[in-house]
Amino acid sequence: MITIAGVFASAVTLARPGRGRLRAPRRLQSWPGIVHGGGLLAALDDAAARAGLAGAPRVLEGRLTSSVPVETELDLDGRAHDGVVTVTVLQDGQTLTSASVTPLRRNDRAAAPLWRGGARGFSLPLSEDCLACGSRNPLGLRVGLSFDDEGVWARLVPREPWSTGAGTLHPAIAPVLLDEIAWWLGALVMKEGGLTNRISVTLLDGALPAGTPLIGVGRFDQVEPVDRKRTFWRTASALLTEAGDLLATASIVFRGGADYSSRQMSYFRDRTPPDLFRRMFPGYARSADPGVSC
Repeated sequence: MITIAGVFASAVTLARPGRGRLRAPRRLQSWPGIVHGGGLLAALDDAAARAGLAGAPRVLEGRLTSSVPVETELDLDGRAHDGVVTVTVLQDGQTLTSASVTPLRRNDRAAAPLWRGGARGFSLPLSEDCLACGSRNPLGLRVGLSFDDEGVWARLVPREPWSTGAGTLHPAIAPVLLDEIAWWLGALVMKEGGLTNRISVTLLDGALPAGTPLIGVGRFDQVEPVDRKRTFWRTASALLTEAGDLLATASIVFRGGADYSSRQMSYFRDRTPPDLFRRMFPGYARSADPGVSC
């Protein structure tokens, strides 16, 4: 059976210390041909752990300077200093992404959010091949996200490919799911398409429970602009068990605008009922499309 751990192991190698390689398969993509941002961060964290450079509760941070292509041989530069691991992804000597893994300090732990998603909401469109929501990706979470006036959420029992076989889940589920939630938080606030720009995910527990329903949540009132042009938006999200135990938190920056929308809106329009599309992206709805309300 295909597993997320097995795909990471074949996609990423990292010596201790020094150089490595990355060749991400299409199963790790978000948009066609582009590696999923949360999946990329998780793959680099996994490689650092396999090299004996990281583990236990920790903070994963990534700066996505440029999109990382799938099925492309890329170089890795990995370094460890004072307990912090940094990994840089390069193509022909140019940096595409840089990531770091830092041990979690005890006083960095946050409280679990009170809001855990709505009782009902609108279903967000799914894709076919995305690592998070792809309906035909054999590795994917195949998670369905919902939204209402308060925020975005997902409830799921992770599929078998995300299990470690030891009664726990692979920690990759946190950056992958929370990156997906953050994307929609940013897009629905801006009413524009976009991409993830920066990711910071805090893994509070080194052993995520398998077979337990999980909830991922993020609120619109915690989305705030980072720059004066209101192109970059910082989001906050969390992963917790159905019982309310906090497993991970994330602060993720979404970069959006009309240039991204020009490439992405047709994709969503083809997968979304016209009335719901108008609610989500009113500036890109056809004039004949009605609107909906909660």
